[in-house]
Amino acid sequence: MPQVRKVGARAQPEANAKSDGYIPFRDRFRAWWDGVEPEAVVRKGQKSNVTRVQRAIKLDENADLEPAEERGAARVRICDRVWGKGFVAPGNATYAVEVARPFSSRKEATVLDLSAGLGGRAEEIAKDPDIKVVGMERDLEFAENASERVKSSDQHNLQPIKAFNPDRLDLNGMKFDCVIARELFFSVADKLELLATIRNGLRAKGTLSFTDFVLTEPDLNEGAVMSQWHETEPVAPQPWSLGVYRSRLESLNFSIVEFEDESERFRKLVLQAWREFVDDLEHVAFDKALVDALMQEAELWLHRNRAIESGQLRVLRVFARLRSGHL
Repeated sequence: MPQVRKVGARAQPEANAKSDGYIPFRDRFRAWWDGVEPEAVVRKGQKSNVTRVQRAIKLDENADLEPAEERGAARVRICDRVWGKGFVAPGNATYAVEVARPFSSRKEATVLDLSAGLGGRAEEIAKDPDIKVVGMERDLEFAENASERVKSSDQHNLQPIKAFNPDRLDLNGMKFDCVIARELFFSVADKLELLATIRNGLRAKGTLSFTDFVLTEPDLNEGAVMSQWHETEPVAPQPWSLGVYRSRLESLNFSIVEFEDESERFRKLVLQAWREFVDDLEHVAFDKALVDALMQEAELWLHRNRAIESGQLRVLRVFARLRSGHL
Protein backbone atom coordinates (compact mmCIF):
# COMPACT_ATOMS: atom_id res chain seq x y z
CA MET A 1 0.00 0.00 0.00
CA PRO A 2 1.24 3.55 -0.67
CA GLN A 3 2.40 5.63 2.26
CA VAL A 4 -0.51 7.98 2.87
CA ARG A 5 0.09 11.07 4.94
CA LYS A 6 -2.43 12.53 7.41
CA VAL A 7 -2.95 16.26 7.36
CA GLY A 8 -3.08 17.42 10.96
CA ALA A 9 -3.50 21.17 10.61
CA ARG A 10 -7.08 22.42 10.66
CA ALA A 11 -8.01 25.91 9.51
CA GLN A 12 -10.17 28.12 11.72
CA PRO A 13 -13.69 28.79 10.41
CA GLU A 14 -14.48 31.92 8.45
CA ALA A 15 -17.92 33.50 8.40
CA ASN A 16 -17.70 34.35 4.72
CA ALA A 17 -15.18 35.26 2.07
CA LYS A 18 -16.07 38.93 1.72
CA SER A 19 -15.21 40.06 5.24
CA ASP A 20 -14.53 38.42 8.59
CA GLY A 21 -14.45 41.62 10.66
CA TYR A 22 -10.88 42.71 10.00
CA ILE A 23 -8.85 41.99 6.86
CA PRO A 24 -11.04 40.14 4.32
CA PHE A 25 -10.28 36.48 3.83
CA ARG A 26 -9.53 37.05 0.14
CA ASP A 27 -6.75 39.49 0.96
CA ARG A 28 -5.30 37.33 3.71
CA PHE A 29 -5.36 34.27 1.49
CA ARG A 30 -3.57 36.14 -1.31
CA ALA A 31 -0.96 37.33 1.20
CA TRP A 32 -0.48 33.81 2.55
CA TRP A 33 0.02 32.47 -0.98
CA ASP A 34 2.51 35.21 -1.84
CA GLY A 35 4.35 34.89 1.48
CA VAL A 36 3.81 38.51 2.56
CA GLU A 37 2.04 40.23 5.44
CA PRO A 38 -1.68 40.69 4.75
CA GLU A 39 -1.44 44.48 5.21
CA ALA A 40 0.67 44.60 2.03
CA VAL A 41 -2.34 43.62 -0.08
CA VAL A 42 -5.16 45.38 1.76
CA ARG A 43 -7.23 47.57 -0.53
CA LYS A 44 -6.68 51.32 -0.32
CA GLY A 45 -8.66 52.98 2.44
CA GLN A 46 -9.30 49.80 4.43
CA LYS A 47 -8.44 49.84 8.11
CA SER A 48 -5.50 47.62 9.01
CA ASN A 49 -4.83 48.45 12.67
CA VAL A 50 -5.20 44.85 13.83
CA THR A 51 -2.84 42.53 15.64
CA ARG A 52 -0.52 40.09 13.91
CA VAL A 53 -2.53 37.19 15.36
CA GLN A 54 -5.78 38.55 13.96
CA ARG A 55 -4.26 39.03 10.51
CA ALA A 56 -3.05 35.45 10.15
CA ILE A 57 -4.88 32.54 8.60
CA LYS A 58 -4.70 30.46 11.74
CA LEU A 59 -4.34 26.69 11.83
CA ASP A 60 -5.48 24.67 14.81
CA GLU A 61 -3.73 21.34 15.37
CA ASN A 62 -6.26 20.33 18.05
CA ALA A 63 -9.52 21.23 16.32
CA ASP A 64 -12.15 18.50 16.17
CA LEU A 65 -12.32 16.69 12.85
CA GLU A 66 -15.38 17.14 10.69
CA PRO A 67 -17.28 13.97 9.70
CA ALA A 68 -15.49 12.18 6.85
CA GLU A 69 -18.37 12.70 4.42
CA GLU A 70 -18.37 16.46 5.12
CA ARG A 71 -14.62 16.74 4.60
CA GLY A 72 -14.85 14.77 1.37
CA ALA A 73 -17.71 16.88 0.02
CA ALA A 74 -15.83 20.09 0.88
CA ARG A 75 -12.72 18.89 -0.96
CA VAL A 76 -14.76 18.07 -4.07
CA ARG A 77 -16.38 21.53 -3.97
CA ILE A 78 -12.99 23.24 -3.75
CA CYS A 79 -11.58 21.24 -6.68
CA ASP A 80 -14.65 21.98 -8.80
CA ARG A 81 -14.27 25.70 -8.11
CA VAL A 82 -10.49 25.99 -8.49
CA TRP A 83 -9.87 23.64 -11.42
CA GLY A 84 -13.27 23.52 -13.13
CA LYS A 85 -16.11 21.06 -12.65
CA GLY A 86 -14.86 17.50 -12.85
CA PHE A 87 -11.15 18.36 -12.68
CA VAL A 88 -8.57 18.08 -9.90
CA ALA A 89 -5.53 19.64 -11.62
CA PRO A 90 -4.71 22.72 -13.74
CA GLY A 91 -5.66 23.25 -17.35
CA ASN A 92 -9.33 22.32 -17.42
CA ALA A 93 -10.77 20.44 -20.41
CA THR A 94 -8.59 21.93 -23.14
CA TYR A 95 -5.27 21.00 -21.55
CA ALA A 96 -6.49 17.64 -20.26
CA VAL A 97 -7.60 16.48 -23.69
CA GLU A 98 -4.53 17.93 -25.39
CA VAL A 99 -2.28 15.82 -23.19
CA ALA A 100 -4.36 12.78 -24.16
CA ARG A 101 -4.56 13.62 -27.87
CA PRO A 102 -2.49 10.71 -29.33
CA PHE A 103 -5.41 8.27 -29.08
CA SER A 104 -7.47 10.30 -31.56
CA SER A 105 -5.77 8.93 -34.66
CA ARG A 106 -7.26 5.46 -34.16
CA LYS A 107 -10.95 4.87 -34.91
CA GLU A 108 -13.07 3.05 -32.33
CA ALA A 109 -10.27 3.30 -29.79
CA THR A 110 -10.48 2.15 -26.20
CA VAL A 111 -8.77 4.55 -23.79
CA LEU A 112 -7.80 3.91 -20.18
CA ASP A 113 -7.51 7.01 -17.97
CA LEU A 114 -5.54 6.12 -14.83
CA SER A 115 -5.98 9.53 -13.21
CA ALA A 116 -9.65 10.16 -13.83
CA GLY A 117 -10.06 12.57 -10.88
CA LEU A 118 -13.68 13.72 -10.74
CA GLY A 119 -14.34 12.45 -14.26
CA GLY A 120 -13.94 15.69 -16.22
CA ARG A 121 -11.33 14.49 -18.70
CA ALA A 122 -13.00 11.12 -19.23
CA GLU A 123 -16.31 12.83 -19.98
CA GLU A 124 -14.62 15.25 -22.37
CA ILE A 125 -12.91 12.45 -24.31
CA ALA A 126 -16.11 10.41 -24.40
CA LYS A 127 -17.84 13.19 -26.34
CA ASP A 128 -16.39 11.38 -29.34
CA PRO A 129 -18.86 8.47 -29.76
CA ASP A 130 -16.23 6.33 -31.49
CA ILE A 131 -14.06 6.22 -28.37
CA LYS A 132 -14.72 3.98 -25.39
CA VAL A 133 -13.31 5.38 -22.14
CA VAL A 134 -12.45 3.39 -19.03
CA GLY A 135 -11.62 5.54 -16.02
CA MET A 136 -9.70 4.64 -12.86
CA GLU A 137 -8.78 6.88 -9.93
CA ARG A 138 -6.47 6.26 -6.97
CA ASP A 139 -8.35 8.60 -4.59
CA LEU A 140 -11.39 6.73 -3.26
CA GLU A 141 -13.46 9.86 -2.55
CA PHE A 142 -12.84 11.24 -6.02
CA ALA A 143 -13.55 7.86 -7.64
CA GLU A 144 -16.88 7.43 -5.85
CA ASN A 145 -17.98 10.97 -6.70
CA ALA A 146 -16.87 10.65 -10.33
CA SER A 147 -18.67 7.33 -10.69
CA GLU A 148 -21.95 8.89 -9.59
CA ARG A 149 -21.47 11.77 -12.01
CA VAL A 150 -20.80 9.43 -14.91
CA LYS A 151 -23.87 7.35 -14.08
CA SER A 152 -26.06 10.44 -14.37
CA SER A 153 -24.64 11.34 -17.78
CA ASP A 154 -25.91 10.00 -21.11
CA GLN A 155 -22.47 9.00 -22.40
CA HIS A 156 -22.86 5.27 -22.99
CA ASN A 157 -19.25 4.94 -24.16
CA LEU A 158 -17.98 6.03 -20.74
CA GLN A 159 -17.81 3.45 -17.97
CA PRO A 160 -18.25 4.40 -14.28
CA ILE A 161 -14.98 5.49 -12.70
CA LYS A 162 -13.42 2.82 -10.48
CA ALA A 163 -11.03 3.22 -7.56
CA PHE A 164 -7.74 1.35 -7.88
CA ASN A 165 -4.39 0.86 -6.18
CA PRO A 166 -1.55 1.69 -8.60
CA ASP A 167 0.74 -0.63 -6.63
CA ARG A 168 -1.52 -3.53 -7.61
CA LEU A 169 -3.04 -2.58 -10.95
CA ASP A 170 -4.98 -5.45 -12.52
CA LEU A 171 -6.31 -4.88 -16.04
CA ASN A 172 -8.10 -8.25 -16.07
CA GLY A 173 -6.81 -9.13 -19.51
CA MET A 174 -8.23 -5.97 -21.08
CA LYS A 175 -6.40 -4.38 -24.00
CA PHE A 176 -6.30 -0.65 -24.73
CA ASP A 177 -5.30 1.51 -27.67
CA CYS A 178 -4.10 4.24 -25.33
CA VAL A 179 -3.37 4.65 -21.64
CA ILE A 180 -3.25 8.18 -20.20
CA ALA A 181 -2.29 9.53 -16.78
CA ARG A 182 -1.59 12.83 -15.02
CA GLU A 183 0.96 13.27 -12.22
CA LEU A 184 0.47 9.72 -10.97
CA PHE A 185 3.68 7.72 -11.36
CA PHE A 186 5.90 9.98 -9.20
CA SER A 187 4.17 8.71 -6.04
CA VAL A 188 4.22 5.02 -6.97
CA ALA A 189 6.97 2.99 -5.31
CA ASP A 190 7.48 0.42 -8.08
CA LYS A 191 7.01 2.50 -11.21
CA LEU A 192 8.72 -0.07 -13.39
CA GLU A 193 6.22 -2.77 -12.44
CA LEU A 194 3.27 -0.42 -13.03
CA LEU A 195 4.61 0.65 -16.43
CA ALA A 196 5.16 -3.00 -17.35
CA THR A 197 1.53 -3.77 -16.45
CA ILE A 198 0.41 -0.85 -18.62
CA ARG A 199 2.63 -2.06 -21.48
CA ASN A 200 1.06 -5.52 -21.26
CA GLY A 201 -2.37 -3.92 -21.43
CA LEU A 202 -1.69 -2.12 -24.71
CA ARG A 203 -2.62 -3.39 -28.11
CA ALA A 204 -0.01 -3.57 -30.87
CA LYS A 205 1.44 -0.10 -31.44
CA GLY A 206 -0.65 1.22 -28.56
CA THR A 207 0.30 4.53 -26.96
CA LEU A 208 1.11 5.76 -23.48
CA SER A 209 0.55 9.47 -22.88
CA PHE A 210 1.18 11.09 -19.50
CA THR A 211 2.55 13.98 -17.48
CA ASP A 212 4.51 13.47 -14.28
CA PHE A 213 6.68 15.21 -11.70
CA VAL A 214 10.36 14.34 -12.19
CA LEU A 215 13.75 15.38 -10.85
CA THR A 216 16.04 17.40 -13.10
CA GLU A 217 18.92 15.28 -11.79
CA PRO A 218 18.85 12.21 -9.50
CA ASP A 219 20.50 14.06 -6.58
CA LEU A 220 18.18 17.11 -6.66
CA ASN A 221 15.69 15.80 -4.12
CA GLU A 222 16.88 17.61 -0.99
CA GLY A 223 16.72 21.04 0.62
CA ALA A 224 13.96 23.08 2.29
CA VAL A 225 11.80 23.53 -0.81
CA MET A 226 11.80 19.85 -1.69
CA SER A 227 11.26 18.87 1.94
CA GLN A 228 8.13 21.05 2.14
CA TRP A 229 6.89 19.54 -1.12
CA HIS A 230 7.36 16.02 0.26
CA GLU A 231 5.54 16.90 3.48
CA THR A 232 2.42 18.26 1.77
CA GLU A 233 1.93 15.46 -0.78
CA PRO A 234 -0.86 13.06 0.28
CA VAL A 235 1.25 10.10 -0.90
CA ALA A 236 5.02 10.11 -0.41
CA PRO A 237 6.81 11.27 -3.60
CA GLN A 238 9.39 8.93 -5.09
CA PRO A 239 10.15 10.67 -8.40
CA TRP A 240 12.49 9.44 -11.09
CA SER A 241 14.89 11.78 -12.85
CA LEU A 242 14.49 12.75 -16.50
CA GLY A 243 17.31 10.44 -17.57
CA VAL A 244 16.00 7.46 -15.63
CA TYR A 245 12.52 7.92 -17.08
CA ARG A 246 13.78 7.78 -20.66
CA SER A 247 15.92 4.69 -20.10
CA ARG A 248 13.17 2.82 -18.24
CA LEU A 249 10.59 3.47 -20.94
CA GLU A 250 12.98 2.32 -23.63
CA SER A 251 13.76 -0.84 -21.64
CA LEU A 252 10.03 -1.64 -21.70
CA ASN A 253 10.04 -1.53 -25.52
CA PHE A 254 8.46 1.90 -25.83
CA SER A 255 9.49 4.19 -28.65
CA ILE A 256 9.53 7.74 -27.30
CA VAL A 257 7.81 10.14 -29.68
CA GLU A 258 7.63 13.20 -27.37
CA PHE A 259 9.62 13.84 -24.20
CA GLU A 260 9.01 17.47 -23.28
CA ASP A 261 9.57 19.73 -20.29
CA GLU A 262 6.10 21.12 -19.56
CA SER A 263 7.13 22.90 -16.36
CA GLU A 264 6.69 26.56 -17.27
CA ARG A 265 3.33 26.08 -18.92
CA PHE A 266 2.14 23.91 -16.04
CA ARG A 267 3.30 26.46 -13.45
CA LYS A 268 1.43 29.26 -15.22
CA LEU A 269 -1.74 27.17 -15.39
CA VAL A 270 -1.58 26.61 -11.63
CA LEU A 271 -1.10 30.33 -10.94
CA GLN A 272 -3.87 31.31 -13.34
CA ALA A 273 -6.39 28.97 -11.71
CA TRP A 274 -5.63 30.18 -8.19
CA ARG A 275 -5.60 33.83 -9.26
CA GLU A 276 -9.07 33.48 -10.78
CA PHE A 277 -10.32 31.62 -7.73
CA VAL A 278 -9.00 34.26 -5.32
CA ASP A 279 -10.51 37.07 -7.39
CA ASP A 280 -13.90 35.38 -7.00
CA LEU A 281 -13.61 34.69 -3.26
CA GLU A 282 -16.02 37.48 -2.33
CA HIS A 283 -18.82 35.39 -3.84
CA VAL A 284 -18.07 32.24 -1.82
CA ALA A 285 -19.57 31.52 1.61
CA PHE A 286 -17.24 29.44 3.77
CA ASP A 287 -17.90 27.09 6.63
CA LYS A 288 -15.16 25.39 8.63
CA ALA A 289 -14.98 22.26 6.47
CA LEU A 290 -14.67 24.34 3.31
CA VAL A 291 -11.87 26.50 4.72
CA ASP A 292 -10.03 23.34 5.83
CA ALA A 293 -10.35 21.85 2.35
CA LEU A 294 -9.28 25.09 0.71
CA MET A 295 -6.13 25.43 2.80
CA GLN A 296 -5.16 21.80 2.29
CA GLU A 297 -5.55 22.07 -1.49
CA ALA A 298 -3.78 25.42 -1.61
CA GLU A 299 -0.81 24.14 0.42
CA LEU A 300 -0.44 21.17 -1.90
CA TRP A 301 -0.25 23.33 -5.02
CA LEU A 302 1.76 26.11 -3.41
CA HIS A 303 4.58 23.71 -2.58
CA ARG A 304 4.35 21.92 -5.90
CA ASN A 305 4.77 25.24 -7.66
CA ARG A 306 7.67 26.30 -5.43
CA ALA A 307 9.47 23.02 -6.11
CA ILE A 308 9.01 23.60 -9.85
CA GLU A 309 10.21 27.20 -9.56
CA SER A 310 13.35 25.99 -7.75
CA GLY A 311 14.39 24.08 -10.86
CA GLN A 312 14.78 20.84 -8.90
CA LEU A 313 11.37 19.50 -9.88
CA ARG A 314 10.10 19.45 -13.46
CA VAL A 315 6.86 18.50 -15.18
CA LEU A 316 7.51 15.95 -17.89
CA ARG A 317 5.12 15.27 -20.77
CA VAL A 318 5.61 11.96 -22.58
CA PHE A 319 4.02 10.37 -25.62
CA ALA A 320 5.39 6.88 -26.24
CA ARG A 321 4.34 4.13 -28.65
CA LEU A 322 4.76 0.42 -28.08
CA ARG A 323 7.20 -1.01 -30.60
CA SER A 324 6.03 -3.85 -32.83
CA GLY A 325 7.17 -7.30 -31.83
CA HIS A 326 6.32 -6.88 -28.13
CA LEU A 327 5.44 -10.18 -26.50
